[in-house]
Amino acid sequence: MSTFIPTGKSEQADDYNERGISYFNLKKYPEAIKEFTKAIKLIDNEPDFHFNRALTYYSMKMLEQAVKDYQKSIELYPNHADYYNAIGAAYDDLGQTDKAIEAFSKAIQLENDIPDYYYNRGNVNFRKKNYDEALKDFNKAVELNATDQIFTYRRYEVLMEMGKYEDAIRDMDSALRMVPDNYQYHLAKSEAFEKLGKFKEALACVDDAGKLLPDPTVLEQRKKEIQSKLPS
Repeated sequence: MSTFIPTGKSEQADDYNERGISYFNLKKYPEAIKEFTKAIKLIDNEPDFHFNRALTYYSMKMLEQAVKDYQKSIELYPNHADYYNAIGAAYDDLGQTDKAIEAFSKAIQLENDIPDYYYNRGNVNFRKKNYDEALKDFNKAVELNATDQIFTYRRYEVLMEMGKYEDAIRDMDSALRMVPDNYQYHLAKSEAFEKLGKFKEALACVDDAGKLLPDPTVLEQRKKEIQSKLPS
């Protein structure tokens, strides 16, 4: 639980916090920082004030300052999963991937039914080439929310790296059922067929992609690449 103890300053601090949120929503980040800082000066032990300022620093790409505020919010409220997810994103952007994975894992430990937490950890594992772990994370994200095309597409990318091309094709079929007008998914599917040596199927996917473009001639080079691999 939060260690926040209401005082006579609460109402004024809340006003500053609300102003900060309003400025944040308007993307007036320096002004938002000033308001959140005023709130913190009045009440230093409210974790959301620190968290809101951290989000603002993060939006300004001031990552080290964001981490400090995230750490303070976690110190004050160590059982809030979103705080760990947020600091994980900051660590990831700082290139501190081990800390990022640790933070995302803590978020998952606290709330194991949030697909974004698995997705975020999966992205880090993917970049670290921990493909088995990434696949587990994306599998879980898809299990928790099978209607988000991005989760499915990221799993496709892992499957391609692992050489599981048939599974990758099935994922693109799923993604296309969700967003049938996404030409890039047809092209992604063509890459999997090409890896399997199924060049006619790959060409058909490129043709399907072309039907969704105002100028299908932009795919001519891609078609020529595949056609060059067809048996004479």
